[in-house]
Amino acid sequence: MNPVPNRSDPPAGSGLASLDRREPQVELSAGVLRAVLASVLDPTITIDDHGRILHASDSVKDMFGWTAAELEGQNIRMLLPEPHHSQHDQYLANYRRTGITHILGRTREFQVLRKDGELIECELSIARTDPPGAALPVFTGSFRDICARKRAERALRDSERRFHAIFDQSFQYVGLLAPDGTLLEANRAALASGGLVREDVIGKPFWETYWWTVDEAAAQSCKDAVARAAAGEFVRFQTRHRGQAGEVLSIDFSLTPVRDENGEIVLLIPEGRDTTEIERAQRAETQMLRAMATIGESAAVLAHEIKNPITAVNVALRAVADQLGQDHRMILEDLSSRMMRLERMLRRTLSFVKPITVRSTPVDLIGVIQASVRLLRPLIVKSGVDVRTRLPEEPLVLRGDGGLLEEVVTNVIANAIEVFEGRAGGGVVEVRLDRLPSGSASIVVEDSGPGIPDSLRHTLFQPYVTTKARGTGLGLAFCKKVIEEHQGTIAAGNSPLGGARFEVILPASATKDPRKAPS
Repeated sequence: MNPVPNRSDPPAGSGLASLDRREPQVELSAGVLRAVLASVLDPTITIDDHGRILHASDSVKDMFGWTAAELEGQNIRMLLPEPHHSQHDQYLANYRRTGITHILGRTREFQVLRKDGELIECELSIARTDPPGAALPVFTGSFRDICARKRAERALRDSERRFHAIFDQSFQYVGLLAPDGTLLEANRAALASGGLVREDVIGKPFWETYWWTVDEAAAQSCKDAVARAAAGEFVRFQTRHRGQAGEVLSIDFSLTPVRDENGEIVLLIPEGRDTTEIERAQRAETQMLRAMATIGESAAVLAHEIKNPITAVNVALRAVADQLGQDHRMILEDLSSRMMRLERMLRRTLSFVKPITVRSTPVDLIGVIQASVRLLRPLIVKSGVDVRTRLPEEPLVLRGDGGLLEEVVTNVIANAIEVFEGRAGGGVVEVRLDRLPSGSASIVVEDSGPGIPDSLRHTLFQPYVTTKARGTGLGLAFCKKVIEEHQGTIAAGNSPLGGARFEVILPASATKDPRKAPS
């Protein structure tokens, strides 16, 4: 039996019955849409083909500052900065007319205007949807905030620029290797040393690059060093590299392993220091020292061989001179003087080339200066020079070799006195001892003489350089050698008195209280 239809039910077969069955489905779809828009993390906006915002996800509030309700019904251009704000409607009109666009189905970076006026950087993806039964399409845009990523990228670029600024400006040869020895990077100095560009070497095993083509032994030593560094060892050795013009360079080479936060070795840093010129200078210096040693040995032999004959000849010449007239006696005395000068020159050369042994004891610098002036008293009286001393009231004591320091001071004062030789009226020499603010001791000798010729100013302390007709040119060179053995300095310049100024500085670390100076 058929049930009696309810009056409220629509007649069977009517359109109202069909619509009634669709209403729950429509409500369900709308509920699903609201749930989706409430849950998506990335802001999502749907617009029609004229740019009107149809739906917005709840997440727009966090990114854009607008609520979904504030955006819905508005034109999408409110989120766009210029020039897109003014031109967006035209973009859509062109699309409606031509059906051509370059934005659909792609992700692009875009700036969005927040409610507070701030511009934020986003990734924007836009898709077209054609709802069933709808005459017009809708467009869904998904936004992703990339401000943090952009900041990180900018920081990384800045870091890379700083790295390359340091990496490429280093005068040493620096690179980066993978633990297996593949060359990842080489700085400008390293490339220039071989006349290379990055493409010549990057990506190659390091030992197969141009630098190591001197011989097989050099390449094998590099390969072995990479294996040791990859195992965690710092490696350093002297090797040879091929230079830009094919020349062989001496290189002080090292490999340093770099570990990550887990202790794993992730990089190797090769460094090379060109020591070619240093080694060449060292060889030249060694040759010079050997030559000087030979001169010293020869001078010792000559001094020994000449000393006794000169003494005997001098005795004989004086004996003969007593029996000759005044004119002949003057000739013989001049000859005797020349021979004695030759002996002194040989002795001075011998003392200069010998190694200096500093016997360190407490030395009172006031006593050193006073002893030097006493020793030079005959020369001072003979020359008529006014030698003045300005010394501190308290003793100034340091550890050093008193005999050598006295010889230095005597030599410098004697040089200052001797510049007045043959000059009428004498001159002034001032000797001053001071403790500098740093604690160092300063000995200054100044004179009112003619000063130091500009042509000799830079070579004054070199051996055999002299301004005197009878000088050996070894006195100041010997002084410099002694002062440097005491870790001090000696320099020459102009004096306010009008002549030369010599200053000896002995380091503060050597200066002691005389009451506490060790024996």
